[in-house]
Amino acid sequence: MKMIIAALVSSLLVSTAFAQTATPASAATESGKAQIKANHKKADAQKTADEKKADASQDAAKAQASANEEKASAQTDANKDAAKVARADTPKEASAARVDATKSQRKANKKKSEAQVKANAKKRDANKDASVAQAKADKEKVEAQGDANNTAADAKVDAAKK
Repeated sequence: MKMIIAALVSSLLVSTAFAQTATPASAATESGKAQIKANHKKADAQKTADEKKADASQDAAKAQASANEEKASAQTDANKDAAKVARADTPKEASAARVDATKSQRKANKKKSEAQVKANAKKRDANKDASVAQAKADKEKVEAQGDANNTAADAKVDAAKK
């Protein structure tokens, strides 16, 4: 997809260069105005894409931070049960505490894994949103450049008729 867009942009830029060479003054000003307009549209499209990518990046960071908090909380709970082993007075209490600590650690590992899976899903969604925003911006830029090229070509035809 990116290669196709890059090829389109490249071909449009080359065609713009050809469209703007050896044109009469009136055609040059008209095509210049169209190019300026296209440049503004392209800049606006990229600005919008950049804002959406920044939002997506923030969402991904928040998701990871939330997952880290959940993981820390789960590990803290497991550590409390593990500490009971050291405080046990009898072998029977120690054995029971070890069983509880093992169960608690398994539970904590599961919670940590689920939290990371959830964060990864949010990060994937954020990356997808950013990619979509950039693709839309690229499309808008290609369309704006195409409009500028068409205006320049029309101006050359009009100038040639005079």
